[in-house]
Amino acid sequence: MRAAILFEGGAPLSIVDVAPLPPGPKDVVVRVTATALCQTDCSVRAGKFSYGYPMIMGHEACGVVEAVGSDVTRVTPGDRVISSTAPACGVCANCRAGRPHRCELALEVRKPMRARLADGREAMGLYGLGSFAELMTVNQASVVAVRTHLPDEHLALIGCGVTTGLGAVLNRTDLKPGGSIAVIGCGAVGLSAIQGARIAGAATIIGIDPRQARRDDAARMGATAVIDPAAGDVVAAVQALTGGLGVDAALEGVGAPATTRQAYEMTRLSGSIIIVGMPAPGSKLELDAWQFFLSEKRISSSLFGSADIHRDFPRYVAFAEQGQLDLGGMVTRRLRLDEVNAGLDALEAGDVVRAVITP
Repeated sequence: MRAAILFEGGAPLSIVDVAPLPPGPKDVVVRVTATALCQTDCSVRAGKFSYGYPMIMGHEACGVVEAVGSDVTRVTPGDRVISSTAPACGVCANCRAGRPHRCELALEVRKPMRARLADGREAMGLYGLGSFAELMTVNQASVVAVRTHLPDEHLALIGCGVTTGLGAVLNRTDLKPGGSIAVIGCGAVGLSAIQGARIAGAATIIGIDPRQARRDDAARMGATAVIDPAAGDVVAAVQALTGGLGVDAALEGVGAPATTRQAYEMTRLSGSIIIVGMPAPGSKLELDAWQFFLSEKRISSSLFGSADIHRDFPRYVAFAEQGQLDLGGMVTRRLRLDEVNAGLDALEAGDVVRAVITP
């Protein structure tokens, strides 16, 4: 099969022929029908995060099950599935405690080698997936079967970016109908959060991004106001839009201490700040401890939208079927596997929201 392999950080992906390794007892072989490009793919390609080499890249996908291992119970051949960046085994302590996005199987599913290269080396899949390929072999805990008429390229988005943003709002804030929220960073995750706020019934949804195209996207997806951070004091602008109170919740999707501090300052007393952007290792967030104590504000992070994939993936599919969630509007470029590097370049430059590779 053909696959996009990363041999070292900072290098382009190489499209090569590889031989899939046999699946294990709990593994599922999926023919990839659509896979989306994510900012995480850009970061891994650049070497900002290293999980080992050689690596079959890609982690947002939709596909059809072709074969299953002897111990697989969750899916059968012919099932249409969505891949998940975070596995959920359903039986570990975290899964049983209602924290399946922190499943104890997460590290285990990333270890197996999934393909052999022509020189004899073996490659693993990014996050135990490796969707930039014609086939991917994954643990059954990393896929969810769905029945829907939605296109493959729409479903592929659910496996990471959509769930990260939508879930952060629906699972981590207490946003109520009529409430208010600010979203800093209006890429795929931020646009999904804006849609989550709209679904939750928020009356004031503020999208903040320096790019005009992203602010336009935010307004199209449900933002009631947009702010260009280069135009002036962002916190003051948010305060002005909320009668001086600040928003009930602020979602920070950039991963920088400066924007996290802005999120904190634009949130009302007793409000919530949710960090979904991935900060650089070693970066620090400093707050005045006395003022933080008096504010009653709650600061937390949200990994993978704090999702329960077996509950949330079907729920998000239903939102899209009912017209509440616009997945197609985030697909702004369609590619072939040979064009993956150009697609990642465009994503890094902010020229696309999501690019999708199809056969």
